[in-house]
Amino acid sequence: MQPARAGGSGPSGRGVGNRLTAGRAPGSIGSSRKAVTIVKRIRLNSGGIEVSRMAYGTWRMLSTKPSAQEINRRLHLCLELGITTIDTAEIYGLYEVEKALGAALALSPGLRDRLEIVTKAGIYVPCAHHPERRTAHYNATGDRLVKSLEKSLRWLGTDRIDLFLVHRPDWLTRADDTADGLNRLLAAGKIRTAGVSNYSAAQFETLNACMRQPLATNQVEFHLLRMDPITDGTFAQCERLGIPPMAWSPLAGGRLFDPANPAAQRLAAAAESMAARTGGATLEQLAYAWILAHPSRPVAVIGTNRGERIRSAVAAEAVALEREDWYALWEAAQGRKIP
Repeated sequence: MQPARAGGSGPSGRGVGNRLTAGRAPGSIGSSRKAVTIVKRIRLNSGGIEVSRMAYGTWRMLSTKPSAQEINRRLHLCLELGITTIDTAEIYGLYEVEKALGAALALSPGLRDRLEIVTKAGIYVPCAHHPERRTAHYNATGDRLVKSLEKSLRWLGTDRIDLFLVHRPDWLTRADDTADGLNRLLAAGKIRTAGVSNYSAAQFETLNACMRQPLATNQVEFHLLRMDPITDGTFAQCERLGIPPMAWSPLAGGRLFDPANPAAQRLAAAAESMAARTGGATLEQLAYAWILAHPSRPVAVIGTNRGERIRSAVAAEAVALEREDWYALWEAAQGRKIP
C-alpha cells in the first residue's frame, strides 16, 4: 500500500505551505510523539517528478554492517512515514552502497516502484574495486556519466533512475560535454530527470543552458552551521527557477550536538528556551524545521541508521517555527546578531 500523500504539492509544488508562523499552540513534538507524522511531498519543477520533503540518505548506510533484510526493513519504515525518496551515490561505501540497496530492494517485489531513487556520479577514488586509480578525481564527461549510470542501474536492479545528479563540478570538463551525457540518458529513458550537487549558482546556470530538459535541483550542504546557500546566490537561483534544492548533512555531521562546540552549546540553550512554543521539539527536530522553513523549499536528506531517529526526524514536519525563533536559531548558530 502506497503511503498517504499528506500535504500534496500539486503541479507547482505550492501546496507545501509556509512553515513560518506568527504563533502556534504547543503540542507534543519531541521524540516520544505518538501521532504519526507523514512527510509532505513536493514537485521538483513544473512537469518534474514528485519527491518527499525528506529523503533517506545512504552515505553511511553500511557503517553498521546491516544485512539486506535490515536495509529492507528500514526502507519499509521510511515508506510508512512518507519518505519515498532514497538518496544514494555511486561512490558511497566505496562503491558498495548501491549494490547493498539493490539486494534489499530485491527482497520485496514492487518495492522499487514505490520509491524515487536519487543517485549521483562523478567522483572516482582509488579503492579495492579500482586499484588502477592513482589519485582521487572528478570526471563529469558525458561518456563517463553514462557508463556510471548504467552500472548504477545494474547494481540497484532497476531500469531507470528517478533523479540523477552530477556529484561535483568537474573543473576539466566543459558544460556541454556533461550535458551531452545527461541528455543522452534522458532521451533513452534511463533517467527521469537530472540535476547537480555542490554546484555554484554560476556553474548551475552554465550547465542548465546546455540541457534539453531543465535541471531539477542542486543538492548542497546546508544546515545551522553552514548557511552559505542563503547568501551565495544558490537558494535565490532555486527560487527564481522554481526548483527546490536538496540539503545534505542537515545535522552538520553530528557537530550540532558536540558539547565542545560553542555554536552547539548556544543552539542547545536556544532550543531549550523555545521548548514551550515548539511543543518540546528537540534540537535535532528544530534543525530540520529550520531548513524546511526556508522559502526555497529545501528537501532535507536525513542520514541516520536508527529507526527511532528516522521517526524523530519526520516529527519535525509538525514543527512550525515562529519567525523570531527561526532568527533566534540563526543568531545562536552564528554567535552574533543579524546585520
